[in-house]
Order: sequence, then structure tokens, then C-alpha cells
Amino acid sequence: MVYMYNQGSMNSHSSNIQAQCYYQGYIEGYPNSFVTLSTCSGLRGILQFENVSYGIEPLESAVEFQHLLYKLGNEKNEFAVLPENNQDTEQNLLDYNIFISEKPESTVSDLIPLYLEMHIVVDKALFDYLGSDSMIVTNKVIEIIGLVNSMFAQFKVSIVLSSLELWSDKNKISTVGEADELLHRFLEWKKSYLTLRPHDIAYLFIFRDYPDYLGATFPGKMCATGYSAGIVLYPQEITLEAVSVIVTQMLGLSLGISYDDPKKCRCSGAICIMSTKALQSSGMKTFSNCSLRDFENFISNVGAQCLQNKPQMQRRPASICGNGRVEGNEVCDCGTEEQCGPDNCCNPRTCVLKPGSECDKGLCCNNCKFMQAGATCRPIAHPECDIPEVCNGSSGRCPADITILNGRKCEGGKAFCYDGGCQDIDARCESVFGKGSKNAPFACYEEIQSQTDRFGNCGKEGPRYTFCPWRSLICGRLICTYPLQTPFLRDSASVIYAFVRSTVCITMHYETMGAEDPLVVNNGTICDKERICVNRECLEVRPFIDKLNHCSAKCNGNGVCTSTMICNCTGGYSPPDCRLRSRISPGEQGLPTERTSEKGGKKQWLLAIYIALPVLVVAIIIAASWKLSKKWFSKKEESQSSGSEGGTHRNVTRSISESSSQSDTVR
Repeated sequence: MVYMYNQGSMNSHSSNIQAQCYYQGYIEGYPNSFVTLSTCSGLRGILQFENVSYGIEPLESAVEFQHLLYKLGNEKNEFAVLPENNQDTEQNLLDYNIFISEKPESTVSDLIPLYLEMHIVVDKALFDYLGSDSMIVTNKVIEIIGLVNSMFAQFKVSIVLSSLELWSDKNKISTVGEADELLHRFLEWKKSYLTLRPHDIAYLFIFRDYPDYLGATFPGKMCATGYSAGIVLYPQEITLEAVSVIVTQMLGLSLGISYDDPKKCRCSGAICIMSTKALQSSGMKTFSNCSLRDFENFISNVGAQCLQNKPQMQRRPASICGNGRVEGNEVCDCGTEEQCGPDNCCNPRTCVLKPGSECDKGLCCNNCKFMQAGATCRPIAHPECDIPEVCNGSSGRCPADITILNGRKCEGGKAFCYDGGCQDIDARCESVFGKGSKNAPFACYEEIQSQTDRFGNCGKEGPRYTFCPWRSLICGRLICTYPLQTPFLRDSASVIYAFVRSTVCITMHYETMGAEDPLVVNNGTICDKERICVNRECLEVRPFIDKLNHCSAKCNGNGVCTSTMICNCTGGYSPPDCRLRSRISPGEQGLPTERTSEKGGKKQWLLAIYIALPVLVVAIIIAASWKLSKKWFSKKEESQSSGSEGGTHRNVTRSISESSSQSDTVR
């Protein structure tokens, strides 16, 4: 179950999570390998060999089913998982180890199956960093847990993601401070709120640019009431594989497993899971003999009763053809025969496509056929802030909406890009209240927004409106100037005017307003110098700009970063790093490319050689001919030297004249 927040109110959903599209296995021919893949939207996942790992994901904006396969590098991860001297959360010597009597070395076959249910919370900053999309974030968390589960399979422990909570609106607690401080704060919050789903341990994932260390937990306290929690600090540019190692090590500490002593501990791989170097390595990892001993000691002496209950897995109901929902093995479901009609692409009796049909719905489906590859299925919201999505020619679905990464300046620097739009508040006022209307002065916001009623507020939690702090007054509801003399009229809306310092200010409230206020100030709107509105708060824009610049640096000056942290290349260059130039025009996508810095340079040199070589040969022939001719004239002149000087002079003159005449004719 996934829980999200919208204007402070929680909502849950599980129907949006696709079933039967998450897979785990190994690579054929490589028994010491592991693969976790998702086919929910293209092929996406991680392939682990013994000492190297690869990521695979769909190539964004490609018109065919093209995927990007790349090597994962964890060598630059120079973080420590836990602080060196954390008195509350780290214990180098666990008390129960003191009382262990010597016994024969245990084996994995002696262990009983255990089930560790996790409740994971993703903070607002990490939610935005991972894509600001519930499905994208959910898939990435599932991928992390899949890798963690593969590592704990050695101990017959199944890691189950019981529930996922996304703080998509705002954080429920302050995330400022050190990890151990946040751990206690998270525990207090966890005790005070209603437990959403049964779980054995709860983790809070928090985004940090460059943390000194990556987590905090209570070693040996897995089933201890009031201590079953952990904090994971998620740094920039870390791979999902590395995050899975962090989570695995922290769960291992909670299960009484200490870090390995490299002099005493051994495992089947090059790097053991509980090694301090595990975070910097790629590929398959296993627990050491020391970890097995610690885990067996924990189970025998402390106990893990909370992990022995097998969770009840939710079973999806059997598919029912004709209910309008695609379920189970159904290809399509348009409803009853009356609802489908005779021209529908789907057979209402069998819930499969009719003969000759390729699709039944979607922005890339037209008359039951896939639209041509490259056809635009979602136009851009703003030319400087959004990129168009195109059909791939083999699916009826339009690709996910991808925008330029937030923080880019637009409209000549007057505004910033955010969620694909250029958030020009003056333009919005004019579109709502008519020509000449602009953003109201700050005094108008002080007058109206500070009332905390239906006309001025910073959101609504339950029946009560939320008060706007002075710094964030502009980030509540839209308030504009009104230059016209005639009253502003709008159906089903109440309009309020305020005359403040010689300015007529206006805003309105829709009586039939839904869950989302249509007059809320858009995220990304400028609220002060170098500040923008984000979720009704006036925040510094610098972190957004830094994130954009840092990500766009990998585009090599030939593109800009998108909301998926992938380069959108221009000028005919291609992802992922915009170093590859297409052999075709920039408008066409998905065809072979060439590396301009290498192959393109080689072709230019070859072309130059092919042109210069014939010219050089002709020049050599001409030079040789001229040399021979010169020798022939010299010999002839010597042979005629016995004759009269005048006659000789005339003959030579005539010969040169004839030669010159012939040369002129050739020219």
C-alpha cells in the first residue's frame, strides 16, 4: 500500500501499482549473479555479476523499444554508513555476545525462514529528487528492497515492503540535524501517529546533498518496542545498488550483525556485505562467516519472534471481463457490449483486441492502430521548460511526461521553469482576470492573505484554513490588480476587492471548488529576490539552480537535464551524455549515432586523404613530365651548338615559340 498527502490530507492507493511486472533471477550461464527487473514501463533494473553491475532502463524519447545499458560505478562513494562515535545508536560490543557459550559453527541450513516487514517513509526532498512522481519513486524503492531481499536470502530472511509513505506535500517532521538526532525525532513521531500497516521496522529516507555519514539505527534492537526504526541519508548521484547496501548493513546491525574484521572474516565473494568497503564495490555480495555467527547468536539469545509471522500477501480479485477495468490476463476491457459499441477495438466478450487491431486506447492509438513513430502525443507546455513526448510506433501509450529540470530561467529571466511551465505570475493574472491585470503588490497580500479565510490562506487541513507566514504570503492564493472599471463576473464564484495604497486588488473563491484550489499560487512562482514558491512556502531558488547545473554538466554543453535526471540533447546529439551525434537530422530519433569526437574525426581525415591523394599523384606526374621535357630541350640545344649562332638562335626561338604556342593551346 502506498500512502501520499495532498494539502495535508492522506490518501492511499494500491491499484496504481502494476502487478506481475517485477522479477528476480540470475543471468544464464553465471550462477553467481543476480537480476532484479521491472517490466512495468519498459525494461528497468540491475544486473549483478560477481564483481561488476550494470543498470538498464528505457532510453527516454526514443521512438523504438531502445534501452540504455550502462556500468554502475560505486568507487566514488566515500561515505561512512554510521558515525564513528555514536553513543546511542552504535554499539561495538553487543551485550548478549558476552554470554554466548562456545558451540559448533552453525550453517545456513540450520536457520528457519523469517519475514521482515518494512514501512518506508520518503521525505519531501527525496521525493522531488527521485522524480516527483509517485509511480517513479515507488518503482525505485521496490528496486532497492528487491536487492536487499536478495542479500538476506542467504539467511532465509524475506524482506517485505509492507507499506510505503511518500511525503509528497511536505515533511511531517523537521529533517534538519544529524542522523542520530533525526532517529529519535522519527521514533517520537512514529509513536504518536496511527500505524498504517503492520510492520517490524520503519525507515525514513531523507535526501542530503553531501552527508558525512549515511544512517542511524539501534543495533540488536530489531524486535524491541520503541527502537525498531532507522534513518537513511540519501546523497546525490548514489546508485540504487549502493543504497541497497546501506539498508542491508543497517538492517544487519539491527539483527545483531557487526561489521566484519577483515583479518578474521571471510565470504565467497571478493567483498562481504558487512565490510566497510562494500559501499564502494559493485556486483554480488554475500554475508561472511562472522555475520552468520552474529545472526545465529541473535536468533538464539535475543530472539526474533516478530519476524516469525508470515505476512498475509494481498491477492488481487479474479478478472471480470466487462467491468471496464483491465485485470489479470485481460488485454483490454471496454465494459459491457452496450458501453463498448460496435466500433470499439476491444472484444467486449473476450477482453482481447479484435482481429487487425493493435491497440484500443491511449494517446498513441488512432483507429485501433499504433500512431507513426515520432508523432507528438503530448505537446509542450512551454518551449523553454518542457519537451514533447512522441509515440514509439509500437505502443498505444504516450511516454511519461518529462520536463526540463526545475530551476531554469525562462521568459528572458523574468521567471523560472517548474514542472514544465514558466511560472510567470503576471501572465497568470492576465489569463484569470483579464488584460492589464498583474500580480498585486505585497501590501495586498498582507491585507487579504493574512485573513486566513476562503479568499486568503496557505492551504487547508481538514475544515480549517492554514495561516500564511509573513515570508510566504505570496505563496498562498493568487491575488492580482484589477485595472478595469466594470465588475469582474464569474459563474459559481465569489469575488472580493480590496483597495490598498491606491491599488485595487482582486481574488475570488469558487463555490464548487474541488480538492485542488484553482487559484493556488503555482510552484516555481517568484516570491522574493532569488526565492520561489514551493508547496506554499517561499524558498531559496539556489538549491534548484545548483541541482540543474550539476546535472546538466554531464550533458557536455549539448543539452539540459530533465526531470528524470537524464540529458535532453540538442543539435542532433543523443543521450545519455550528448557526446553522440545522430547521422540523421535532429528531429528524427532512435536511429544509429556516431561519436563525433572519434569516429567523426576519423571520417573527416579519411575524406581528406581520399581527396588529397589523387591530386598529389597528378602533381607528381606533371612535375616529372616537366623535368623530362626540360632535359630533352637541353640535349637538343647542345646538339645544335655546332651550327651558326644566328641559326641556332632562330631555331631555339622557333622551338620555344612553338612550345609556348602549344602550351597556350593546352591551357
